[in-house]
Parts: sequence; C-alpha cells; structure tokens
Amino acid sequence: MKFTVISHACLYIEFLNTRLLIDPWFIGSCYWRSWWNYPEPNIDLISSLKPTHIYITHLHWDHYHGASLRKVQKYQPEIILPKHFNKRMLGDFIKDFRFKKITEIDHGKTYNIGKDFNITSYQFNPIIIDSSLVIEANNVCLLNANDAKVFGLSLKQIVSSHKQFDFVFRSHSSAGPIPHCVRGADPNKSDRSPTDYCNDFINFGKATQGKYIIPFASSHIYLHPKTKKYNSYYSNPQMVKEIFDEQNNSYQNCVLMSSGSMWSKESGFKTINHDYSHIKTHINEATKKNKEKIEESLKRNERSFLKERYFYAYFRKFIKSTFFPFNLPFKFAFLIEEIPTNTIFLCIIDGKKKNTDILKIKNESEIFQNHLSFVIKTSTQIFNDCNKKIMHNTFAASKLLEIILISSNSNKNLNKYLALIDFYENDCLPITKLFSIRNTLIILRRWREFFDVFYYLYLMKIRRKKISDLW
Repeated sequence: MKFTVISHACLYIEFLNTRLLIDPWFIGSCYWRSWWNYPEPNIDLISSLKPTHIYITHLHWDHYHGASLRKVQKYQPEIILPKHFNKRMLGDFIKDFRFKKITEIDHGKTYNIGKDFNITSYQFNPIIIDSSLVIEANNVCLLNANDAKVFGLSLKQIVSSHKQFDFVFRSHSSAGPIPHCVRGADPNKSDRSPTDYCNDFINFGKATQGKYIIPFASSHIYLHPKTKKYNSYYSNPQMVKEIFDEQNNSYQNCVLMSSGSMWSKESGFKTINHDYSHIKTHINEATKKNKEKIEESLKRNERSFLKERYFYAYFRKFIKSTFFPFNLPFKFAFLIEEIPTNTIFLCIIDGKKKNTDILKIKNESEIFQNHLSFVIKTSTQIFNDCNKKIMHNTFAASKLLEIILISSNSNKNLNKYLALIDFYENDCLPITKLFSIRNTLIILRRWREFFDVFYYLYLMKIRRKKISDLW
C-alpha cells in the first residue's frame, strides 16, 4: 500500500488493483485564475494518475475541479460522493461529465471498494457539504479531514470507529473573505492569526491520536493581479511543523509532504524537500509562466457585459426561498463596473421587501444613498458566472471581491448572507426541501452535529474560548 500527495488537497492511494484519487485539482488554476497549486505538480506525476475510484469531499473548485476530472475521465473511475441533503454534486456530475458510475455513500457507513480496501465518509457542517474520509487498506489507516473542521461528538465517532490512525491530513488555513476582502480592514489585526490556525491543526491532530500529522489542503498561491497581495498571508507548512514540534511532547510526528511526496508500507516516507522560504521567487516565476492565461482572463472581463436576466433569475429565486429565521431583513448590493460601456451598476437585493433592482450610478459614492447594509464589489465576468452557474457559495474563496461595510450591523448581516447562500446552493432552502425520507435518514445518521452546535455556542459565546479549544 502506498499514498502520494499530488497537490494542494489531492491525495492518491494505491493498493493492489485499487487506486483512489481524492479531491482532484492538479492542473491549471481555479477561481478565475486566482488560485494556483503551490508547488505545481510535475507532468510525470500527473501522467501517473490512473484512478479506479475518485472521492470528492465537497463542492468547492479546489476539490472538485472540472479540468482535472476531465483529464482522468478516460479511465472511467467510479465517482464516490458523500450523501448529503442535496443532490447538487450528483447533478453536476451527470450534467457536466461522462462518468458511467456515480455512487453516493452514507455518513459513517464503511464501504469496500477493492480487496482489503475500505472507505468511510463522515459528513460535517449542516450548512455546506463537507466531509472527511477514512481509508483502511493493507492494515494501514488514514484520516483525510481535509477542510472539514470536525469536532465534539462527531469527531469522537470517527476516532472510536476505527483503529489508531497512522496518518491524519488536515488543512491549516481559511479560505474565507473576512477580514482580507473588507475595505479598510487590517488582516494583521484580525482575531484569527496564522498561529491560531496552526493551533487548530495541532489540537485536532492530538484529538485524533494519529501517529503522523500531515499539514494539507492549504498550499496555494495567488497569481491574479487583484489577489496577489494575499500571498503575504500564506500559511506556510514549515511554520506549522515548527510550532507543532515546539508544543509536541508525545509520540506524534508532523511530517511535511509537498507535491510528489509519498509513503509506502515497504519503503516508508519519500518526501520532496520544497523550500517554502523562496515563495516570493516562486510566485514571480509562476506569474511569468502563466502570463498569457492570466491576461486572457482579464481580457474576457474587459469584454463582458452585465447579464441582467441572470441576476434577476438568481436572486429573485434566492430571496423567495428565505423565511424566518432563515431570512435577510436588510438590503445589500453588488457593485459591478461594465468596462466596455464604462457603466457602473448597483444590483440591489432587498431581503425585507423580497425584491431586486438594478440602478445605474455615476460614481461609487452613490452606494451610500440607498440604505444598504453592505456592498460587494466584483467583476462583470465573475458576477455573471456566479448568477448563471449558481456558484456564489464558492465565489468568496477566490478573494476577487471587495466588501464595503455600511450599516452598524453590516458585519452580522454579511455573515448571515454568506451562510444562507451556502445553505441555498446546497439545496437546503427553502427549508421545506429538508422534509423528505432521504433527508430524514441523513439527519438521523448525523444526530451528533446537533449537540456539537450547542457545544460550539457554549464554548465560543459563553466561555469565550478560542476555536482551538474545540479539540
């Protein structure tokens, strides 16, 4: 049995005739040329991928990457998805690809996918599709937590249901837009520092009792001109290991595994030594290498016109699906500059009156005259894509936006909007969509999360603890 780290959040596990690929994004960029793998996987590594099975943890493009999936489509691997409240992931696979076998698997149920090769999916987070995967093969046990920040009873279920984990993979960063994309905010003064994310990673690793803890699903760089500034907040895996080693007084080890690094039962670790301290040089080299692709993306936006019908179709349906307590009792807007006509549009969503409107304004200062809670500024191309493809829930991760807070409670309203967009695009709004036999059975299997929500609120709101104290 052996496994190889392919890229940012992509893992390849092989035993006998079974080859499992998890979260394939290994070519090109994602999020409109904003995110790029760091380090970039080499061509020979990509060519070696011949999966018999593919598992997707969740919907975001750095885990569910169209171009990468099409690269291995010729091998016709079985697609395995977490069985969540929605059928969005399944529907997109049927619509956009030509895979012949697609399977949804239940939370907490072990599935055999090959000789002495079992997987168990654990979903977490009632709002979005997110999951961890336990892989057991050849008497080796891996927990790929990826982006799922599982804690409480839900984590105890995972730990108690399997033998000791030999390897644990988890992210050590956040892809969220707050505070980085908020106009006037200083990310260095955020209540969550890079060290805080390291401590989350370390405490999670301790809670899982894994032998080897691998920093994972956090190594990408920004090459888009509007997001390159966010490279200064890169969560360096080397820093994670150094802090882990300082705090560690147990049998556990933190191992850095950059793209191409592998472990096998026969030979142990064979790691690729990547020097993360040269990230600035690597960013400059990657920018030059991908210059034409990035410039073409910018030109597409310069040629784009606002598709008003996409905006109205998306947001009218969205606000119609919202009811108390899942409602938006405030107004907000998107600020869109149509470059070919030099026109500025203010696309307004009034959650209280449940209507939408588009205004043409002469300059940005007019946004303060419309009683808005907040405004999200982004490009015409991205706004059209999000409205047409129903992809606002992945938009924020791109960081190709600027958030302008206006009202006194705009922070609270913004967070509620972002949560409800996730809820809506994951087929959980209107709330009546959850009332089905399928979803009832899913909820019963995931009953622990209800207690975890109360535990989280108790720890964060009453005890005023840090997020790292969840583990």
